[in-house]
Amino acid sequence: MNETSGQVPLEPRVLVLWRIRAGVAVAVASGSCALVAGLTSPAAVTVAIVAIVVLLAGGAAWWWTGLVWRSWRFEVGVHALLLRHGVMTRRASTIPYHRVQHIDLEAGPLERRFRLTTLVLRTASASTDSTVPGIDATDAETLRSQILALVGTGDAT
Repeated sequence: MNETSGQVPLEPRVLVLWRIRAGVAVAVASGSCALVAGLTSPAAVTVAIVAIVVLLAGGAAWWWTGLVWRSWRFEVGVHALLLRHGVMTRRASTIPYHRVQHIDLEAGPLERRFRLTTLVLRTASASTDSTVPGIDATDAETLRSQILALVGTGDAT
């Protein structure tokens, strides 16, 4: 979290993490393609098909994850957390602090390896829960404390 006010982008390390995950997905899908193609086609055709699928899918995954990462912004406002993200469908969400019931910090094994954390804001309605991925692990607790200090400061309706 390099910026103290205004819209904050996600950490660049989350882009690397997302690209690794996309690469694993491409590898699994390509392996499945290779298996099917190997059972139905001669070996030379199989190698060519798999190579084309891997190159196209890998390039698309690399490009798409970059677009998704660049679309993400969040802002700790005075009365609400503001989230902006989305490539095809742009989404702007406002989570009023007085609606927040609790805040979680989550990090799986890969996130911990990259020193990243996901901030999860839980509200009374599960459909309005929100997450902010890709926060530096050292900044996550500070951000959580900052939002907790603001929770309950607005008028509950």
